[in-house]
Amino acid sequence: MMKFSSISFALILSFLLITMFIAESRPTPTVADPVCSIIHGVEEGETCFTITQRFILQERQFLEINPNINCNTIFVGQWVCVNGKVN
Repeated sequence: MMKFSSISFALILSFLLITMFIAESRPTPTVADPVCSIIHGVEEGETCFTITQRFILQERQFLEINPNINCNTIFVGQWVCVNGKVN
């Protein structure tokens, strides 16, 4: 019985070590860091689309410099970046 427990323990320990090795060997995703140079307070009736049109931005660029924005819940007075870059 003692031998069985030692083998089981060794197998469990090996499994844990292999799992940790695989998890640590995966590349860590990098998150872009936006730098904003001009901000705009959302006004009555504005949407993400109208803001991109007003400030001549591509939708992709607007979303990159505003990574936490939810265009479905944009509100009056919300600060959005309208000129910036992503490092």
